[in-house]
Parts: sequence; structure tokens; C-alpha cells
Amino acid sequence: MNIFESNTPHSGDRETDAGHRRIELQSPADLKYIIANVSRTAREKIDKHLPPDAAPEGEDAMRKRVAELVDDYIKNTFAAAKDSLSINGLSSLEMESELAKAQEGQEIEAFDTKLAQRLQALAAQIDHQTLQLANLRKTAPTDTAKKYQREMEKAEIAHDAEMARVVEEKVAMAREMEVRSVEVEGLEEMERVWRRGIETVEELKGELGSTVERVERAKRAVEVLGE
Repeated sequence: MNIFESNTPHSGDRETDAGHRRIELQSPADLKYIIANVSRTAREKIDKHLPPDAAPEGEDAMRKRVAELVDDYIKNTFAAAKDSLSINGLSSLEMESELAKAQEGQEIEAFDTKLAQRLQALAAQIDHQTLQLANLRKTAPTDTAKKYQREMEKAEIAHDAEMARVVEEKVAMAREMEVRSVEVEGLEEMERVWRRGIETVEELKGELGSTVERVERAKRAVEVLGE
């Protein structure tokens, strides 16, 4: 066999079927996404070089014509490329139907990279929060018990300190009352001594009066005897 015969297309096969491997897509949605992405990129380029608000009045005829030419080019390009595509075993007729649907505007929304990143970040955050919740379920009871014990110990220490302070105050008050009681008892004793002294003086005064009276009577008696 000639080595060049292996690359020769068989009867009924196109050169693209025999010479190149087809581009494999998983579903018609992949084809719709590719067409939508190309169309979106083309519109962005048109908007950049022919801004919609650049026309002074009404619609920009040149922009409209350029958009039509670009759309036709995209349609023709994918129509020519359909024989080089393979969509999960679809037949040629089914591929043409899917291609027509995509080109008629039945497109899926373009892939949003930023939105996908946000979703990934949210998913990671959910996973992190779930892990934290699981850890809390394991550690929260023990941590709570330890915290409660520490608070009780603090409260007990504070209570003991307060009780000690109250006891000291009571002891100080008792000592002060004892001193005052001693002072009062001393005053009462002095008062009793003073009263006894007064009574003694009164008694002495009485006795002195009688003695003076007796002396005077004796003196008169002597005078009478002398006469």
C-alpha cells in the first residue's frame, strides 16, 4: 500500500472528516455559548470603534451596516465550520438545527467570570462557616463550662473579699463602742465619788455646827462660873 493512500478521503467523505480531527463539544449549549461569546465580543468592538451615541441625529447608518456585515460573517463562519464540529454524537441535520437556533438568537447568557468568582468565594465562605459551626459544636459546651467556672470563681473571690470588709467594719465598730462604754463607766464612777464627797462634806458641816454650838455653850458656862 502506498503511504499516501492512507490520507486519501474515502468515497462519500469530506476532506475535513478524513484529514483533521473534529472539534468535540459536549452539548448544543456549548455551541450556543461559543456563538454568543463571539457575537458579544464583536458587538463590544463595534461599540468601541463606532459608539452608539456618536451619531448626531438618529441611527448611525454606517454602524448599522457594519453590524449587519459582522453578523453575516459570524453566521457564515459557523455554517462553514459545522462539518468540523462534533456535538455528542449528533447527526449533521441535528447539528444544522442547533446551529440555526443559535444563530436565530436562541443564545445562552455569556459566561460571567466575575460572577463565577463571587460564587466560588461564597461557596468557600459557606464551607468555612460550616467548619466553624462544626468546631463550635465540639468545643462550645466545654468552653462554656470553663467560662462559667471562671466566672463563679471570680464571684466567690469577690464575695469573700466583701465579707472580709464587712467583718472588719463590724469589728472596728465593736471596738469603738467598747471604748465608749469604758469612758461612760469611768464618768459614772467619778460621779458616784463626787456625790459621796458632797455627802461627806455635808456631814462634816453638820458635825462642825454642833461642835461650835457646844464650844459656845461651854464658853458661856465658864463666863458664868467666873462671875
